[in-house]
Amino acid sequence: MLEKYIVNWLLFSNIFFLFYLLIYSTYILIANLVGSISMYRFRRLEQLHNELNDSFYYPMSIIVPAYNENTTVIQTVRNLLRLDYKLYEIIIVDDGSTDNTKELILEEFKLNLDSDRPIRYQVPCKKIHEIWTGKVNGISVMLICKENGKCKADATNAAINMVSYPYFVCMDADEVLQKDALTYAARAIMTKGEVIAVGGNVKISNNVAFRDAMPASARLGKNLVVDMQVLEYSRAFVGARIFHNISNTNLIISGGFGVFKKSAVVEVGGYDTKSMGEDMEITMKLHQYYRKHKLPYHMEYEPDSVCWTQAPATISDLRRQRERWHCGLMQNIWKYRNMAFNPRYGLVGLFMIPFMIFFELFASFFIIIGWFNIVVSFLIHQINLPYVLYVMAAYMMLGIVMTVTVFIDKMNMKNDYFSGFDIAKAFLIAFLDAILIRPLLFLIEFRVFFKYKKLKGKWVSPKRVKVEEI
Repeated sequence: MLEKYIVNWLLFSNIFFLFYLLIYSTYILIANLVGSISMYRFRRLEQLHNELNDSFYYPMSIIVPAYNENTTVIQTVRNLLRLDYKLYEIIIVDDGSTDNTKELILEEFKLNLDSDRPIRYQVPCKKIHEIWTGKVNGISVMLICKENGKCKADATNAAINMVSYPYFVCMDADEVLQKDALTYAARAIMTKGEVIAVGGNVKISNNVAFRDAMPASARLGKNLVVDMQVLEYSRAFVGARIFHNISNTNLIISGGFGVFKKSAVVEVGGYDTKSMGEDMEITMKLHQYYRKHKLPYHMEYEPDSVCWTQAPATISDLRRQRERWHCGLMQNIWKYRNMAFNPRYGLVGLFMIPFMIFFELFASFFIIIGWFNIVVSFLIHQINLPYVLYVMAAYMMLGIVMTVTVFIDKMNMKNDYFSGFDIAKAFLIAFLDAILIRPLLFLIEFRVFFKYKKLKGKWVSPKRVKVEEI
């Protein structure tokens, strides 16, 4: 009797697992196909209109939260001062750093203490102690020194209280914002009415050399962890983001680079300082607010608006990053659970959040259960092992081909300088990713469910290095 129940369970779960993989593969295939077609259309438009009409622009405030970022913050701000944009300001937030971040900024940019500057707390944040201001090459630069809020969200909220312009950019202190990034973000805002957010294209800066805030050369390196993330970011930012852009269902405007309408963010109360995934949280909160109140809005994705970020270069740093990401995913799905399967929230509630639940949040559970069932089925002689291995190999090869295809599309984008040799190397990296790194990430995500309370609120930044400039 017990064996009968086991056989029935294995049959049911294996059929479920097969359909699970089929649905996910179909989604990835369609998303990448739509992304590739869209990128081709973008390039055709660039050929027809090789110059953007820069008579129209939106003044923007660039927010750079910094906590113990003395290694990279000066280089980041220098590159921001090279942006090709008519009107913007730079706001650096020293979130109670214990190193010499503040002193380096003051020395480099010659800012002056602005004791009379009024502070209007429109969104909550820890107390602001000092404000320093000045002009650098005609660009307004502000340094906010505040009590440590122990998260990027609190530092960003402090800057939102001080921004002068209707749109603000949220980024990190170790990044290179490409010289033309704001121009393309402004184009995305102009394409549709009521644009409250624009997500940019985040790329990996490891192994990239820059000249005047633009990539001069790029290559796949010798670090498998970094190279895997280069391919992973290509899948995410060229395929999935473009696909979801069509239906206005992107659930994450990346914290690495996003443009937001200040009034919209203030209206929903700013960033949640208790969230470990503040970028996803603010995006879902905006979706919820605008759909609940039946207000017209768009959250755009602009692949030509590019920001370059440092990827974790070690397994330990990657593990900490992905633990934080998965904790943030768990928090946000639970916080906005009332939106799931709710037609009131349109495709966001009926499709996107359920997709995130089944194919992101619980993916590690399903994968591990699938592997367990295969082992048990083999032990009790209830499986056609050659057939299963064939299906698994076909699924893996499909993933590798789609990953490399998107990477090739990425190479055809403007300002990407990967060589033809990198295509062959990408196949090897995608294969190693599928058999080594990807299973490891599934195990990391699986462990998060049992370590959530311990990890909650823990935020450790990876080691920073300066980007290469020529």
